Amino acid sequence: MVLRLDFFIFESMVNNRFLLLISFLFLIVAESSAQLFRVELKNRTDLYFIDAKKNSLLIFDDSTHYTQIDLTTGATKVLPYYRDAYDIFSEFVKGYKIITDEQNHVYFVDRGCGIVYKWQHDSIIRIDRSFHHKNQFHGDVFLHNGSPYIFGGYGYFLYKNMITSFDFSTKEWHKVTTIGNQIPSADLNRYATKLKDKLNFIVFKPNYTGDSTQVFSFDLNKLKWSAIGTLNLKVRFSDFFDKTEPSPFLVMNRFFYYLDYENNKITKYLLPQNLQIRTILEVKNKIIAFSYSPNSSGYKVLVYNKPDFFKNKVESRPLLVPIVAPFNYSRLTSIIIGFLVLLLIYLIIWKRKKRTAKPKELILYEFKKVEVELLALWLSKPDLKIEMNEINDFVAHDKPSIDTLKKRRETLLKGLKQALDFYLKNELGEEKAISECLHPQDSRMKILMLHEKVALALKHNKIGEKA
Repeated sequence: MVLRLDFFIFESMVNNRFLLLISFLFLIVAESSAQLFRVELKNRTDLYFIDAKKNSLLIFDDSTHYTQIDLTTGATKVLPYYRDAYDIFSEFVKGYKIITDEQNHVYFVDRGCGIVYKWQHDSIIRIDRSFHHKNQFHGDVFLHNGSPYIFGGYGYFLYKNMITSFDFSTKEWHKVTTIGNQIPSADLNRYATKLKDKLNFIVFKPNYTGDSTQVFSFDLNKLKWSAIGTLNLKVRFSDFFDKTEPSPFLVMNRFFYYLDYENNKITKYLLPQNLQIRTILEVKNKIIAFSYSPNSSGYKVLVYNKPDFFKNKVESRPLLVPIVAPFNYSRLTSIIIGFLVLLLIYLIIWKRKKRTAKPKELILYEFKKVEVELLALWLSKPDLKIEMNEINDFVAHDKPSIDTLKKRRETLLKGLKQALDFYLKNELGEEKAISECLHPQDSRMKILMLHEKVALALKHNKIGEKA
């Protein structure tokens, strides 16, 4: 009985392992079937474009031959081409970006602005009368109405937020005059998406904190800038593998985001297979993905049917968060100024009323006993003057030191001055109740003089004292 049970357990384990193996093989087959084909290339390059007429991907990774991949069959050919030898090939590969349009125009544009080549009849022909400007490195290069444009970039120790365009008549580059006051700052990183007649830019903050990222739009027909919202996704510029040509794809680690500006939607997908995909191109009903290996100088070109590439959806959300209207500081300033003017008018009226009001009877019931005694001494003087040392008798009851005596004398005088100035401010106006002057015979001594208005007020009012 024990043997039969052991055999049953062993048989179950074998069956489970077999099912797991079949499931794993099924996933591999299903994943590989989703991929139409792949082509591995030895030399890495960013010079490639779609030839719409031949429905092929052309890749330039060699100085004399290019690779042509048929996007229908996956057939690969290596074909010769001619190139004007103004630049050596190693510099040509690093220094130029390919741009194309719906009419199958293909241009090789100097990444720093300047020299322009055109692809025609299996030849790369120089068509400009310019030079290496070295003024707009890492700028966004794009085509509009058949003309190459570059926005932004870095050169000669400065970041730029200008737009330049190539003029086929003069064969030179010219600065484009734009309108609109919402222009991205020159020193911020950007990620562009080209639409039909607009170019949208995700602008990243320079501190790389992943804070909300603002999105700007440039109307290519009106040449007008505008801020259209903030990206509804917390990302940093350093999260992306590469800053490629204007693209609706954001590739980050094992995921990619598709930016649908027309429907205001951003959708997150899981990348197919365990590949390090760096760049994604959308061509009609197909997706072309470029996979780079960090340990290899080559890369893989992967071609998918579009539904298969987009099948691993994770989530979807609105693309943009509307911009909150900026706070109207000018209106706030106007309100504050108006309030201050009203307050000033009120204070002027209040002060006038205070001056014209009848003086109330002076009742000095807050004076201390020592202050009352000092005032009595003052009023006994015909000229209302006393010497500073006469105050010593009022504060020297316990034979203090000289410093203590001076402090007590100063404290007594200070309190008395403040009290008299407060209670008699209507009578005195800007004048002081007690004033000081030097002794005529001895300049080291001070004479303290009580104002006549104070003496008059004190004689006609009862002087009270604080208990």
